[in-house]
Amino acid sequence: MAKYAKNTTVKVSKSKVQVQELLINYGIEEFFFGTSPRGDGIGFKYEGRIYKHNVPMPSQDDYRTDNQYEQAVRQRWRIFYMSLKMKLEEIQSGGISFEDQFLSMMTLPDGSTVGDFMRLPENLARIQSTKMPKLLTG
Repeated sequence: MAKYAKNTTVKVSKSKVQVQELLINYGIEEFFFGTSPRGDGIGFKYEGRIYKHNVPMPSQDDYRTDNQYEQAVRQRWRIFYMSLKMKLEEIQSGGISFEDQFLSMMTLPDGSTVGDFMRLPENLARIQSTKMPKLLTG
């Protein structure tokens, strides 16, 4: 289990409100929260592009009590909130562009993300068979 926010008492609903406030404060045009069998997540639109990010939920089977499971869910949302906040702060400071920070979450016309596309076996095979540049030059 992750160490950050492992004992948080912040309710999931408060974390979601804080995520919403972050998105609004950083100029995100539209957003939504969703739930599916794969986990929770958010989607948002920025400069005409749609991005989505899954917040994988723990399996209740991995916890002995409901309290432990609920704690793990609260922790996941706190981690997500802090991660999103740091990404947006880095963008605002000029350290990285929005596109570079969120490229893997950008949706493609079929609803998948760039990250999903890049993990397809045929794309991984292409990458592995291509001569990559040296990490450092000179």
